[in-house]
Amino acid sequence: MYVPIFDRDLLYPTNRQMEPGSVHVAVMKPDNQGKLPVFISSKSSHNPLDFLPTLVGIIQADIFDRTRIDIKERGIFFFILPNDEYIKLVFQDGKQVTEKVSNIEIHE
Repeated sequence: MYVPIFDRDLLYPTNRQMEPGSVHVAVMKPDNQGKLPVFISSKSSHNPLDFLPTLVGIIQADIFDRTRIDIKERGIFFFILPNDEYIKLVFQDGKQVTEKVSNIEIHE
């Protein structure tokens, strides 16, 4: 079960200057290994996975720089899809590793 400890909405640039993307970011309590689950849901018609490097950079700068946490090292990203499915993303040795997961219980 995941419970948010912090959440906020963020804007990010897209390939259309006057049409920014928008996401809701919810940071959960650390898991048993000290990893921070970060749930990301789109609030615009853009697919956040298409802008992943930019979006992760904005999340790092806007949320985690002030706590001195390297989110690529300590984070587990969950991109919310329809039908209770998620894309799980972690960075291992600087590379993105993704998998599709489902039925994750989130309490807000």
